[in-house]
Amino acid sequence: MYLNRAPIIYTERRTAELIKYAANAFLATKITFINEIADLCERVGADVQEIARGIGLDNRIGAKFLHAGPGFGGSCFPKDLRALIKTAQDHDVPLRILEAVETANDTRKRAMARKVSSAFAGMLRGKTVAVLGLTFKAEYR
Repeated sequence: MYLNRAPIIYTERRTAELIKYAANAFLATKITFINEIADLCERVGADVQEIARGIGLDNRIGAKFLHAGPGFGGSCFPKDLRALIKTAQDHDVPLRILEAVETANDTRKRAMARKVSSAFAGMLRGKTVAVLGLTFKAEYR
């Protein structure tokens, strides 16, 4: 057996679709979790990076997707999260955790915009703001 060999799962189309949506929704949840911990850290004077490192050492959690930031975006996480929530709603299955993740992420993005505005004392007209450390894919707008 090869160490780098990807496992193959044979499943129905609908199950495969839900695997992808569920995986991305889980990662979005992990990002949202650490972002909310970051908010708490700001209030109590703790270091979110040290917390992320500490909890990431637990093999059951892992270190990936524990970087606090302005919220998740991109082309997959928001779309897949919404698709999974919509599928559940269509079948009368509440996904309260994922609904909360979506709401929390939207709130986080708005809060980050307020922080930027506050840093400029609300005077953003005519200003150009660059945010370093974010992924940018020109083909996705």
